[in-house]
Amino acid sequence: MKLIDTHAHYCDSWFTAPETPEQPYEEILDGLFGEGGELEAIVNVATTPDNAVITIEQAKRWAGMYAAVGIHPCDCQLYADPVAELARLRPMLDAAKENKIVALGEIGLDYHYDDTDREKQRAVFAAQLEMAEEYDLPVILHSRDATGECVDMVRAHPNVRGVFHAYGGSAETAQELIARGWYLGLGGVITFPSAKRIRRVAAALPLDRILLETDCPYTAPEPFRGHRNHSGLISRTAEVLAELQNKEIEEIIAVTTANAKTFFEIL
Repeated sequence: MKLIDTHAHYCDSWFTAPETPEQPYEEILDGLFGEGGELEAIVNVATTPDNAVITIEQAKRWAGMYAAVGIHPCDCQLYADPVAELARLRPMLDAAKENKIVALGEIGLDYHYDDTDREKQRAVFAAQLEMAEEYDLPVILHSRDATGECVDMVRAHPNVRGVFHAYGGSAETAQELIARGWYLGLGGVITFPSAKRIRRVAAALPLDRILLETDCPYTAPEPFRGHRNHSGLISRTAEVLAELQNKEIEEIIAVTTANAKTFFEIL
């Protein structure tokens, strides 16, 4: 059984820019998916309609890579009318199987910055939840400094299934989301010794509701923090989760991989 990285951004310029000094991402993925490679699958997540095109192209190159398309809350500011921009996703979603699209994402709310246009973010988030219902796709939800409102939106759309990416909420909120059939994404942050609260939450979460992720090229796990992250480092997050839950690493890999296959329907 191999690991699945349920949240990566290989469309990000840190991977795609020709002047990047690191190992070309194509070489990394060829190794991870090749004979003896560590990964079974990667979900490659877009943040705008423009890089959704790149994400789909990359997913088609590797048999084990899949795509998610959507508008990230922080990218709403790029558009005068981001709700109207969602129309650009429809041709991609209409051909979801051909394009290997398995989710709508990354969507949600991000109130970290003071100049955020919250109304614009809410409108785009609600419209994408409605699209998820229309296309019968799960969502990959981003929440930063907005957990309460994101959960309210989940409650308002009970037919939408999803995963809270990079979960950082409370144990109580996790229980409600799990009761609603949602999954929780855990990544490199749980390897940070300073992240005491989320490490406690991760230790107590039911394993059958956890999806492992990297969010690469960001949030590299310890001891690689500060460097470009990639999907091969997800094994470090799996090791730490095994330590936190007092389980064997083989069980962590088997259950989280099965979770990802079920959630994204990539059985």
